[in-house]
Amino acid sequence: MATIILSFTAFGLFAARYLVLQKSLETLQKNRKEFVNFTPLWMASMAYDYTVASIVFIANIKMLRLFRFNRMLGFLMAVLANALPSLVSFSAIFIIAFMAYSFFPLFLFGSHVYTYSTFLRALETQFTTLLGRTEYFPLIKAVDAFWGPMVFFSFSFACVIFLMNIFVTVLNMSMNEVENNPDLMSPESEVVSFAVRSIKTALGIGKRDEDNGMEYYGTLDSMDARMASLSESLDKMLLHDLAEMTLQQRQLGEYRRKSSILQPLQKVRIKEGGGSLRASDKTNTVTE
Repeated sequence: MATIILSFTAFGLFAARYLVLQKSLETLQKNRKEFVNFTPLWMASMAYDYTVASIVFIANIKMLRLFRFNRMLGFLMAVLANALPSLVSFSAIFIIAFMAYSFFPLFLFGSHVYTYSTFLRALETQFTTLLGRTEYFPLIKAVDAFWGPMVFFSFSFACVIFLMNIFVTVLNMSMNEVENNPDLMSPESEVVSFAVRSIKTALGIGKRDEDNGMEYYGTLDSMDARMASLSESLDKMLLHDLAEMTLQQRQLGEYRRKSSILQPLQKVRIKEGGGSLRASDKTNTVTE
């Protein structure tokens, strides 16, 4: 939904930029000595660029969502999801420290150094310093020989060394937890791997186990979970078979008990039936 809204917004900004550009060019062509204000054109162009950048960013995020079927990207997403509570706490501390080291040089060197003249420029400068650029250090050192190096080295130690190492440690701990607990990963990657291996096997390029000629599926990480699931399934099958055998034995015992009761009654009936047949024979003889 956000992509659709931003797409229509970008289309409107493109049309507005085109109209402002045509109007400015017409004004300039009519009188070349007249001042033409290109500020609206610049603002429309910047808004259009930011909107297109937002669309590309959201599209890349959605593409990463589609790439969750890849095992490595699925592992990365599982690591980030597992480390999310710790990363939220770390982000709060990092933002406080980063904002402090952006305001401090702004107040000290803002009137002398262009890269610290505004708050946004100070944020950009500190971010580039965080990435390893040190070309601003001679400028602030020339303004103040004490506070310049003090701000630079304290920022490098607090944010670059200390906080970045904490960030790497959080990710490393989350990575170890995900490796030791395969249930934290989504099974979608295994489904895709199974499909790919099946296609390769059907085409004759799949890898097979050399010992028994069977194709190998799965990984060692999930072997324990699969063995536990197999054991549980076997237990259910055995319990079901035992229940059926117990029911059959009960039915057989009931049948035998009824048979033992009915057999004497059948013998008595047979004897009575034989006596009656003899009496009827005698009466038939007398009448003759």
